[in-house]
Amino acid sequence: MKLILVLTAAALTLSACDVAQVVALDTGRDAAKAVVGPIVADTIPGPAASVLTDCIIDNASGAEIIALGVQGATPENITLVSDILARPETVTCATNALT
Repeated sequence: MKLILVLTAAALTLSACDVAQVVALDTGRDAAKAVVGPIVADTIPGPAASVLTDCIIDNASGAEIIALGVQGATPENITLVSDILARPETVTCATNALT
C-alpha cells in the first residue's frame, strides 16, 4: 500500500513538472513571437508575416526561442530570424502554409 502511495505521489510530482515545462515553453514561445512578428513584418506585410512568424517559431530550437524572447530585436536576433527562415524545414512550412 505504501508503495502505491509513493508511486502515485511521484507520478503527480512529475505531472506537475510537465505542466510547468509546458507553461514555460508556451510563455517563451509567446515572448519570442512578440519579437519575431515585428521583425518579419518589416519585410513581409500582411497575413503572410503571421504565417512566416509561426513557421519560424515552430522551427526554432528551445535555446533560440529563449534568446529571441529574452534579448528582443537585437541585430543578432534579426540575423537569427533570417537563419531560421532559411532552414529547409521552415521553408517547407512557409510554402505549405502560403500555397
